[in-house]
Amino acid sequence: MNELLINVLPEIQELEGVDFSAYNTPHIELLKAFKESGKRGLSEFAEFAGDRALVGRFLISVLQYLLIRYRRFEDESTEIPAFKLFLTLKGWLKEHGFEKDYMKLLHSFTGYIVEIAERIALRGLGIVYLEEARKLAIEAEETFGEEYFTMLKERAEKSLNALHEQHTEKGKGEREC
Repeated sequence: MNELLINVLPEIQELEGVDFSAYNTPHIELLKAFKESGKRGLSEFAEFAGDRALVGRFLISVLQYLLIRYRRFEDESTEIPAFKLFLTLKGWLKEHGFEKDYMKLLHSFTGYIVEIAERIALRGLGIVYLEEARKLAIEAEETFGEEYFTMLKERAEKSLNALHEQHTEKGKGEREC
């Protein structure tokens, strides 16, 4: 399954490390046919499938699977792929006229995205994830106006500030040597 998913989403190589043994999709034959066609990438897949709504639902199902593995099994291998897929979905859904579906994702999953970004950043794998999660929390706060999203924004900002301070202190110590 990993190979089939990477064929559709080659920019998310981290999918290779995720256990997809429990992932069940009705689109397996479509994924296999696409791979056999020699084509690669999301745009090519959407053209091959011929149904943008089907492609959107498929991508959302992959995101949901990744988030389930993350929450239920605390599977770190899903963190970066879930984050990257969320951003891919944001662009893809908006570009293809599925703004309402993106709004549902933003409302439902921004909390997970902020949490995942914190974990990625704390492991030293890139503060940029946390910066992007903060932007998503701001977008959700401005879009929905709910206190929950204000709290997520503040949480992301607090984590960012702590990481920046940590890097500043680390840099001072290295310069003093």
